[in-house]
Amino acid sequence: MRTKSRNIIILTSSILTSLLCIALTFWGNWKNNGVLTTDAFIGILATFIGICATLIVGVQIVNHIELRNMQKSIKEIEEERSSLKHDIKAFNVEMYNTRLGCGNTLAFLAELSRKNNDSVIEFYCWVHSIIIDDWSSMKGSALLARYKRLTELSKTIISCSDKESLEAIYKQLTILVVPDNIDNHDEILSLHYQLLSDLKTSSSDSVNLTK
Repeated sequence: MRTKSRNIIILTSSILTSLLCIALTFWGNWKNNGVLTTDAFIGILATFIGICATLIVGVQIVNHIELRNMQKSIKEIEEERSSLKHDIKAFNVEMYNTRLGCGNTLAFLAELSRKNNDSVIEFYCWVHSIIIDDWSSMKGSALLARYKRLTELSKTIISCSDKESLEAIYKQLTILVVPDNIDNHDEILSLHYQLLSDLKTSSSDSVNLTK
């Protein structure tokens, strides 16, 4: 907007200057009984040429300034883009470390609950450790061990859990995708769908009982 206004001011000033020069030229000739001599005609042409040259140079200067400003803006945008990429990468690393730490903490709590014979807490710790942890870096054997333990606990824990908890766990597990390159992929996938089936069946039974 500022550039457009500035260009309008420059163009208007140039036009007014041109008209003033022409008017002064003709006024000088009219003062001399209105005779337009060859020298005056050449002077008028020289004035027009000078004005045109001034306009061309002025436009080139303005374009050069605008080009420099545009290059500066592009450079700033590129720097912001590079900074944003760095921030996103740092955030992803931080998120990965956070998920890994939370998953390991929940697994530790599950093992601790197992030693204390608290099957309910153990079940929910194993479930949420699977949901939160980063599968891309987890060993297939560790994930398989968690699923096997969940399958053992699900036979008794799911039947006595409330409907809202079961539905929440079911929705979170349905969006998980078992990586194709993970060890014991087929067995993990089988246990994953078995757990989903148990949760869905138990939740449906809870609904039927309330009816």
